[in-house]
Amino acid sequence: MTGPFIRATVIASALLVQPASAATLKIASASLPPALGNPYGSIAQSASHTRTTILDGLTRIGPGGKFQPALALSWEPIDKLTWRFKLRPNVVFSNGEPFNAGTVKFVFDWLKSSEARAQLIATEARGIAEVRVVDDLTVDIVTTQTDAVLPKRMTLILMVPPQAWTKMGVEAFTQAPIGTGAYMLKDWGLGTGKTIIEAYAKSWRAPQQITRVELYPLKEPVGRMQALTSRQVDIAQGLGPEDVEMVKADGFNIYNEHQPQIMSLALRNTGAAGPALKDIRVRQALNYAVDKEAIAKVILRGSANAVGQGAIPGVTGYNPDIAPYPHDVAKAKALLAAAGYAKGLKLVARVGLQGPTEANTIYQKVAADLAEAGVQLELRPVLPQDWVRMYTTGDWGGADILSGTWNAASYHDTIRAIEQYSCRKPGTIFCAPEIEPLIDRSNTELDPVAREKMLQDIMVQMHEQAPTIFLVNFTSVYAYSSKVNNIALGSSGLWFEAMTMKD
Repeated sequence: MTGPFIRATVIASALLVQPASAATLKIASASLPPALGNPYGSIAQSASHTRTTILDGLTRIGPGGKFQPALALSWEPIDKLTWRFKLRPNVVFSNGEPFNAGTVKFVFDWLKSSEARAQLIATEARGIAEVRVVDDLTVDIVTTQTDAVLPKRMTLILMVPPQAWTKMGVEAFTQAPIGTGAYMLKDWGLGTGKTIIEAYAKSWRAPQQITRVELYPLKEPVGRMQALTSRQVDIAQGLGPEDVEMVKADGFNIYNEHQPQIMSLALRNTGAAGPALKDIRVRQALNYAVDKEAIAKVILRGSANAVGQGAIPGVTGYNPDIAPYPHDVAKAKALLAAAGYAKGLKLVARVGLQGPTEANTIYQKVAADLAEAGVQLELRPVLPQDWVRMYTTGDWGGADILSGTWNAASYHDTIRAIEQYSCRKPGTIFCAPEIEPLIDRSNTELDPVAREKMLQDIMVQMHEQAPTIFLVNFTSVYAYSSKVNNIALGSSGLWFEAMTMKD
């Protein structure tokens, strides 16, 4: 442990040591945003906090997972193929360009162009036939088929100023993004290790008080904790469960974010998968065998919850009637025996090295629990880039199981995660043909109440089909000083403009 602590101390000593003013907030964050300021190269993560402080979409996900207006004030379907968005008036990009219906059309036209093919977010423009300018503050988005999820997908499509985007190109814009958000980029700090954003006073969501934010991306939790406890930052993100009591004893407050992502182990029933995991009894047996409550309460020290579905409360489609599979070794053995595996079963799992710091301990616990039920699980670590390839292509290198998530973080809606465990996913992980018509109906149901009931019904079937070993929800611990008021956390990071600080 000596090396990491020395390195963290050196990093922490590089931080500015003067106390934060009422208008400056300092954060030890986990990372810079993937693809920096490119709004279409990756999904903005809550670990980075910066991209969605600078850039806005038509809609956004606020604290508590609340879906709300952003650059669009309202939206409604005017027919089965057309969503009409009424835009916020008097919005100006930080370079002086106006935001209007023409901006929206420009963005979607670009995302559908050949130039955008390599951009991850371009897939969110799938199914869009055209964008029509009705007037300066009204735009119609026409789809190829009824799309009930489109307003939520707008949270991922951030708006850019057409003239600047055309002149700068993707690469230059990545280094110097221009938006309508509460802050403007001052410096990514790639050489200094300090990212700086400053208030954009003319933003439609101008900051209440915090006019400058300094972010210190520190990869290791120990570095973030030391920066906090030495009072060189006001907030530290992504601490481990074992750090909580220590920083609380040192006078800091704790905010535990329950993320709409579920840690799981995918149980393949397609392609080259062996016969065992094609049997629903085996998949259910594996879920009964694992003590998820022990993972949540002991390994994660109560910071997470055991789960039995691919969502958490507050996410559209979460079903409150679904309980986690109980830890029942006898039932697991009985199901395995009924499936023809009374003498045991051998399986191989490829598990990603990314994820929470406790991931390896959790996977070892899963293997130990399965062994009690007669299942020998061989754990084979896989590098992040190899995991992405396996997940995308479906080639798991002969493994039966792949670590994965149910990820509803993008729009706090279960459908994206559901589709990843459906027959329609490229490189299919799991296929239950009887669920496919339910997915199709949910994607075209425009009544939000009826649609949520459909998604909840799908979750019941997914629970019973057990396409994964459901484990726990991901969490992120924020520790902050008493100077920081009203922590406000959206789906892509802290809302600095809504926060204040004491002198």
